[in-house]
Amino acid sequence: MKVLVIQQKMIGDVLASTVICQAIKEIHPDWEVHYMIHSNTKPVVENNPFIDKIVLFDSPKKNALTALIRFGKQLKKEHYDAVIDAYGKWESILPAFFSGAKIRIGNKKWYTKILFTQTVVPRKNIEGSAIAHRLQLAEALLNTKSTVTFPKIFLAEEEIFTAQKSIEERLSPAIPKIMISVLGSGADKSLPSKQMAQTLDIIARQGEMELLFNFMPNQEHEAKAIYDLCLPETRQKIVFDFYTKGLRTFLAVLSQCDALIGNEGGAVNMAKALNIPTFTIFSPWINKSSWNMLSDDQNHVAVHLNDYNPEIYNGEHPKKFKSQALELYKKITPDLYQAPLISFVKRIIS
Repeated sequence: MKVLVIQQKMIGDVLASTVICQAIKEIHPDWEVHYMIHSNTKPVVENNPFIDKIVLFDSPKKNALTALIRFGKQLKKEHYDAVIDAYGKWESILPAFFSGAKIRIGNKKWYTKILFTQTVVPRKNIEGSAIAHRLQLAEALLNTKSTVTFPKIFLAEEEIFTAQKSIEERLSPAIPKIMISVLGSGADKSLPSKQMAQTLDIIARQGEMELLFNFMPNQEHEAKAIYDLCLPETRQKIVFDFYTKGLRTFLAVLSQCDALIGNEGGAVNMAKALNIPTFTIFSPWINKSSWNMLSDDQNHVAVHLNDYNPEIYNGEHPKKFKSQALELYKKITPDLYQAPLISFVKRIIS
């Protein structure tokens, strides 16, 4: 059996959907599994033993419909027996349909029942739905339950050795190192600067440590503003300019950290996939239960405005509050989560 799994767009989603590949390979190691992704997300799936081939595809900017159909027809050359579409939008649905695979599996929507041979209804009200819903797609093909719980990132020994050497040259190897996800992918997924600075002050007061700032190159100005808001004694513990060249290098450095603390997003999921403890501050409009996998109040702790002010949501899904995210963020003050944060940091540096 030859299977193509499709997941487009964001790094966190691409990492999450590798559980489909793993679920298939654990039951049928002889099956050939290909994984179709965007080129910028490739670093999180390199060296993955559950993926036989990475198929790169980036969204066409012009003549999109024609390009998608043409790409789908090109996939026919691979003679796939089955295609699992984990993305569920036209740029994945059309290639899946025109691939020629006899088995085409995707989530149920009003228009997908004529394009897929089998559709899946995502289960509602379940913890870790971001992973659980993907495993449903794998289980539809396998006709059995999966035991996979979370995706993994696989680093080569050489990558780890290079990261260790870089840390030894620029940092203090004996001092605990905490990666700080200082900014999210956008303003509506980033704790406001003042509150993030106050959070860093709380962390720094707990003992000796080095805090490595993680941010995108185009976020340097915003990251520097947070740095400037921190207390002088906190700034002494921040390593602002420990730059890494490329995502794989970042992953190797992250694998050598003692923990990651900060905004929910791809960095948190990558840390979990590397078995690095995390303390996550969720955006007020992101559903915590969907992405809060592995939470145990010890190695992986997560906080959300709904934990402290449930009356704001009144049972409604957090996504309905996206337009109010910036205003609601003001209510996520560090005093709310100070106690669990201090406990987490003390466990890490002890």
